[in-house]
Amino acid sequence: MKFILTDTTWILEDLDPIEWTFLDRIPEMAAGEDLPPNLRQRILPDPIDVSAGEREEFEGLIADWNEFVRPDLEASFSEARDQVSRDLALASLEAPPQEPDADQPSDEDVAFADEFTARGGNVPPRVEVAREASEDWYSALNQARILMNEAHDIAAAMERFQWPEDGVEQEDHSPFDGTRILLMAQYEFYTALQSILIEVMSRSANFPEDNEADFPDEEIQEGEDDDVDAP
Repeated sequence: MKFILTDTTWILEDLDPIEWTFLDRIPEMAAGEDLPPNLRQRILPDPIDVSAGEREEFEGLIADWNEFVRPDLEASFSEARDQVSRDLALASLEAPPQEPDADQPSDEDVAFADEFTARGGNVPPRVEVAREASEDWYSALNQARILMNEAHDIAAAMERFQWPEDGVEQEDHSPFDGTRILLMAQYEFYTALQSILIEVMSRSANFPEDNEADFPDEEIQEGEDDDVDAP
């Protein structure tokens, strides 16, 4: 995947099917569509964390939070997901027909292949996003990562995970199957994209009319023809 930053937009190009599917999943992952309500509430927790026995002392505070703060947060999160959905929908309209490929997913990847096909099976040439929408994208990515971690314990799993070493026998029953590894890759993809968006938002906030701010060349390069490879 290639990341390009211009004066008014940022662009993702050279997407492969997996990267596009990760992007296409952002709104539904951020909404926690397949998660039970108790897990979806993780992105909107109570303002205090106390035991059930102490909760009664703070009922007024919690009631005010639920009445005056939570609705605005829910609306903000929903608007962020809607913005990402619109940007992805516009990109999908430009997706060319998918050509047959000898390197299609193997039988072990059939679940991913089926989902990719169900989503249209076509990778758009680019995803172009207005720079002022960066905060919405960051919010949606953050929602997705929080809920993924809540549902699948991704962060702890990544700390435990080690790729098999050549010539070293592995246990027959590894806890990291293909689906689990794909979830970890998706989580890391979102993390990397958030990191880039932090740079974009920082530049927009601190240097609104100055394109000469210092940024690591390996992450973001300005200019019509400048680009950078992103994970």
